[in-house]
Amino acid sequence: MISVDNATEDYYIQLHYQLKEDAMFQEFAAESVGRRINLLFRLSMMHIRGEMKKMGVGPGDYVILPILFLQDGLSQDELSKQMRVDKSNIARAVAKMEKMGMVERKPDPHEHRIKRVYLCQKALEMQPDFFNVLKEWHYILVKDIDPWELDVIKRGMDRMMKNAEDSLGLEELDNIFNRKII
Repeated sequence: MISVDNATEDYYIQLHYQLKEDAMFQEFAAESVGRRINLLFRLSMMHIRGEMKKMGVGPGDYVILPILFLQDGLSQDELSKQMRVDKSNIARAVAKMEKMGMVERKPDPHEHRIKRVYLCQKALEMQPDFFNVLKEWHYILVKDIDPWELDVIKRGMDRMMKNAEDSLGLEELDNIFNRKII
């Protein structure tokens, strides 16, 4: 019989549990909702980035534009909150869009320290094409999914977003997209 000292035995026990944990992690990772959401987001961005580039819309722009299409005249702070993005990122993106003639910033009539962001004619003219890109991608994503199943998916995702917001202690967003909180 081979003699194994305690240190070696402890090592093999730890290795055994590590391999078991690794297998459990691999199983978890394969079933992870977060992994699926991340991958779906990246695939969506690949498609949308390519289509928006054809329209002359950059990466920061196609995230801000749909919010302004739905609610023009938001402040940079309101855009930052809606997008869950740092204010400095919004300021840079808006400045770039302003140079491109897509938006203009104007002081708030009641509080001159607040800058409101308004769509220019150039952006308004691309709105139908912009939303067509998003709708076409939506139809690609939901192809072959029954309407009742899609409703369950959306409700589940809404619940997950609410859980994430609650967990992070984030205030509830103004609901410009009419998202139902369950």
